[in-house]
Order: sequence, then C-alpha cells, then structure tokens
Amino acid sequence: MKKTIKLAVTALIAVLVAVPVFAARGSANFSNFVALGDSYGAGFASSSLNERHQAWSWPAVIARQVGLTLCAPGAAANAGCFAQPLVSFPGISNELVLNSLIPSPVIAPAPGQGQPLMLNFARPYNNLSIPGATVGALLTLTGAEPQQPNEPTAVSFARLVLRGQGTAVQQAIAQRPTFIALWIGGNDYLSVLFSGNPATITPLADFRTRYEALLDALIAGAPNAGMVVGNLPASIPPYLTLVAPYLVDPSTGAPVLVGGNRVYYTVQNPDGTVTPVSPATLIPLQTRAKLALGYGLPAAFRNIPPFSQLPNVGEPLSPNDVITAEEIQAVFTRVGEYNAAIQQAASARNIPVADINGLFQRVSTGLNLGPITVTAAPVVGGFFSFDFFHLTDLGYMLFANEFIRAINQGYDTEVPVAAIWQLFQNNGAFFEDGGPNAGSMTFNTSNSGITDAAVQQIQTLWAQPTIKRTRFRAVVH
Repeated sequence: MKKTIKLAVTALIAVLVAVPVFAARGSANFSNFVALGDSYGAGFASSSLNERHQAWSWPAVIARQVGLTLCAPGAAANAGCFAQPLVSFPGISNELVLNSLIPSPVIAPAPGQGQPLMLNFARPYNNLSIPGATVGALLTLTGAEPQQPNEPTAVSFARLVLRGQGTAVQQAIAQRPTFIALWIGGNDYLSVLFSGNPATITPLADFRTRYEALLDALIAGAPNAGMVVGNLPASIPPYLTLVAPYLVDPSTGAPVLVGGNRVYYTVQNPDGTVTPVSPATLIPLQTRAKLALGYGLPAAFRNIPPFSQLPNVGEPLSPNDVITAEEIQAVFTRVGEYNAAIQQAASARNIPVADINGLFQRVSTGLNLGPITVTAAPVVGGFFSFDFFHLTDLGYMLFANEFIRAINQGYDTEVPVAAIWQLFQNNGAFFEDGGPNAGSMTFNTSNSGITDAAVQQIQTLWAQPTIKRTRFRAVVH
C-alpha cells in the first residue's frame, strides 16, 4: 500500500513539474471574441473610419488569426462571425489619400460620402472600439446621448458603435464573451496634440480608478473569459514633427538664415513675455495655418518683403500653438504612470499585458521585417497613416501581433502572428514606392504635401471638447 501511494505521489509530482501552470485568468477560448478600445481598435486610418481599414483593425487581425471570419455587410446576427460597425469608403470622415507621389506627395480628402453599412445588425458588435473614447467613455457612453453642437468625437462615434443599446462594457458582457481584448487610454493624454495644454490630460488618480473599474466590470460580467490588455506608447507621433520651430524656405525645406542664424518663431509665454521658441519646441500641424498668416515671425519682418505682406507679422504664437520640451516630458511622465497603473491592475487580476509601448519604441529606431524597414517617418515610414497619428493597416497588424504574443505567453497557446505579405498592395507610398529607401520621392517638413483642407479635417474631427470628467467608484477586487 505504501509503495503504491509513493508511486502515485511521484507520478503526481512528475505531472506538476512537466505541465507549466499559467496565471492568466479564464481560458484561451475564442469562440466568442469581443474587443473594446478607441480609434486604434476601430481601425481608424488617414482621418477616416471605413471598411477598407476596419478589416485590418487590430481586433479584426486577432479574430482572423484565431480562426474567426469577419462579418460582411448584410451578415445575419447568428452567423457566428466577428462583427464591426462597417462604413463604406471614403468613410467617416473622408479618408485622406495620396493624390500624387512625385516629385512630392499631395495628401487630400477623398471625394464622396461614406455610409454606415451595419446599423441594423441585430446584436452588439464584437468590436466595440469607439474613436475618441477615453477609459471613462467606455463606462458611460451608450450611443443614446442627445446630439449637440461641437460635441466630443467619442459621443458622435458612440451612436454608430453602440446604437443606444448600453455602454461598451454592458454590450460586451451581454454577448457572453469567452475572450476579451482591451486597449484604451490614448485619448486620456493625446488631447494635448490639439490643445497644446497638458492640463487636459486625465489625472492619474482618475485614470487608475476608471481603468480598475473597467476591468472589474468586465470580470464580474464574464468571470470565465480570458483577457488581454495593452500598455500605452510614450512616443511623439509625426503630427508633431512636420512643422519646424523655425522659418524655412518652402521650396527647399532649408532654414532661412539671417546673419547666419535660424529665425525661430516667437511665442507669448504664460507670464506675458514674448520670446523665441526653443529648438526642442514642437509645433502641431494645425498651427501651420497661423504661421501662413505671419504669426510667430519677429516684428522686424514687417519691413521685409514678401513677409511684410502677411497680415499678422510680429504677433507671437500663443502658448497653445506650441508644445514645449517640458510639456512633452510631462506627457511622457504621465504615460509612464498610466502604464504602471495598467500593469498593476492587470497583474492583480491575472491579465497578460501586450507591450505596445515597446512596439512603438522599436519602430522609432527602425523595425526590420525581412527586406523592409518600418519607421515612424511620415508618408514613407509605413507605420503611421496620412493623418500622422493613426496607424496604417501594417501598423495595426504589428499592433495585433503584440497582443497575440501576450496571449501566447499568458495562455501557453500557439496563435500564429499575422504575416505582412497580406498588405503589400494596401499601404500606399510605403509599398508602392519601395519603402523608406525609395529614391524617387522627396519628403521633408516644408513640403509635407497635406493640403489645408486635410489639416482642417483632422483638426475639426479631433479638436473637440473632452468628455466631462466623472468620478467612478472603484470596485474592490
């Protein structure tokens, strides 16, 4: 008897040693996969939400890699496919397209008007990502909010995605998901792109409380579902690097020199003083319109043709027209705090975390993918689309692959990462012209090629009031 017990115990120990124990909650069952997020999750690209790029949203890529099919317009609610709120081309709003390539790019909104294709789909969408959404928006918006002038972007898109059927969290839970993917938080700090004011960033305490409330609500509603989340990138999008902080010759992109020195734009500081901006100052793309009127040029240029013809020469830029190095550092510090909060909240709930911040850092130095190199360079880098802060289809595929790696590590699965060859004909200048090493195209900060109409569209879409802050009671885990 003792020998039998000893053998049984030995066998049990051998099994426990041979089979690794994974801490991730739930299981990797993707039969009913649901995703929540913001414009990145929706597949927003080149200032537009439309079906050409929704098919490559990071949730859609994951869905295909785990064996699901994507719902086509007209699909039945019981079809068992991965549903998204599809919009016809040129989308909402009109996609920015590359109208010419040589000698320099011209980027402008595509003509026409996109239309929602699945408003009557008779169940919640699997992809509940809402462009413009913050962490708090996923807990509060339902899509039934009264329409108001100049309303936040997330409120407008919630009508398309949520259709008044409840919050994103409630609709996710209603589907009885077997696996949930979540990436949210970018809009809690990216408002600084348009406001130029870090004070618009969600306070850390509010972010942590809302993020934990979001996770706990999903866990309470789907306690057996597997989950994965992602951290946030602490990097500068091309949107903030297209305009130099000094005067340039628009025909060459070379700095205009006076006495051998660059002419830095002037800015009125919060204390009322007027000084040249520092070389490290970033100027958002929308400020270009004010520069064209002469704002930021020193007063001495009032007597120098052709600058003397501009109506506002000698008037400084406002503090909200620029982003100082100190302000950028404050944003990066806050993102680091957000990521620590995400990691802590996820670890406490046994949820794997995809390293999206690491992906963006690798792209910033050049990410080698076989014969091509993906960078953060505008137009030719392959990662950012033509609005210069949303991703290309390729960028979203790489984004999804980080989630897949986190899933495989957390759940001991072997979900294959997506292969980039699928996108060789769907990413504009990057693939059509041979990538960053192409010699037939020029691109610099003076000839960014994006038309005034395109810049105005981007600014109109995203420079909206932020959603009113609401405190959420933390759910004890």
